[in-house]
Amino acid sequence: MGKRKAVFMCGLLAVMFGITAMIVAFAEKKGETDGLLCVTSFYPVQLLAEAVSEGAEGVTVKNLTENHSGCIHDYTLTTRDMRLLSEAELFLINGGDMELFLEKAAVEYKDLKIVDTSEGYAFLEGVEHNHDHGADADAHEAESCTDPAHNHGDEAHNVHADETDAHDDHSEAVNAHIWLDVDGYLLQLSGVEEAFVQADPAQAALYRKNADACRAELTKLKEEYETAKIALAGKETVVFHEGFVYLLRMLGIETVHCLSMDADTQIAAGEAAEITEECKLHGITLLFAEAEYAETVTDTFAKEISGQVVVLDPVTGDRKLNTGTISDDATGGMSPEENGISLYCTRMRRNLDRIMQAYGLR
Repeated sequence: MGKRKAVFMCGLLAVMFGITAMIVAFAEKKGETDGLLCVTSFYPVQLLAEAVSEGAEGVTVKNLTENHSGCIHDYTLTTRDMRLLSEAELFLINGGDMELFLEKAAVEYKDLKIVDTSEGYAFLEGVEHNHDHGADADAHEAESCTDPAHNHGDEAHNVHADETDAHDDHSEAVNAHIWLDVDGYLLQLSGVEEAFVQADPAQAALYRKNADACRAELTKLKEEYETAKIALAGKETVVFHEGFVYLLRMLGIETVHCLSMDADTQIAAGEAAEITEECKLHGITLLFAEAEYAETVTDTFAKEISGQVVVLDPVTGDRKLNTGTISDDATGGMSPEENGISLYCTRMRRNLDRIMQAYGLR
């Protein structure tokens, strides 16, 4: 009898411990979801959300695509993502058709507040560009990748319609990489600020104060780019990331050809020859790419024009650059004290340093 009683007591204790553990787990889970849960679509938006909500009580910012480096055109929602969105009250996105997965989330979670932080921005077109130089190369000056009104509707472009169609897989309706334009990022900052104020008006003063501090930092960064523009305006280049079109446009550098590269990009021989021809036509010797594709761009293009590849940071993830022709030590890890807007500004200043060095101005 004593043995049975002992077994019974052991079983009872096990059940009690199990119930206690469940209660603790439930309480912890509830604690995690109490307050305002803000989910961001990817890294540049995350930086803004963290900076604006810094110090806010009960606010949690989580990045939906935290394990995805690079842009998210082809991102697919996971079960974990759907669960996170089901718990969120606020979902901040980049916009510009960057989040092609958004339709599924909008259908699943009709009560989720989705804020497009780029609303109202005048996007540039995607990677389509003018191929026709004809007998008179000056005709090319009428169009470029950096012209937001550029629609390729002229007769000269139609002559090359078949050639353009071959590049459709690389084209986007718009160039959504506006965080590499400081004016674009300032607009997104305002969108994030208003989203937090509306979602949590009790802490509106804090959000406003944080946003004003961010605005001051970004304005200072913009002034540094405007100063550099004095020496760089009028130069031409070819880029291998759509975001760099925006970045270089701030400096007055015209992109005559943009090839958007990713892990699946296959460069056709005809396109490679065309880009090389454009570089020679415009006297271009500096090409801009991100680290992952610097070697490919060097082997395919830079060697052909006796030029060099300058590695820039697209600011799409928390990572180091480790490749390039300009002082690698200028692209090391960030200070642990840096976060949000300060981190963004540091990385954009390093991009500016690389560009200035490449043109022999620093």
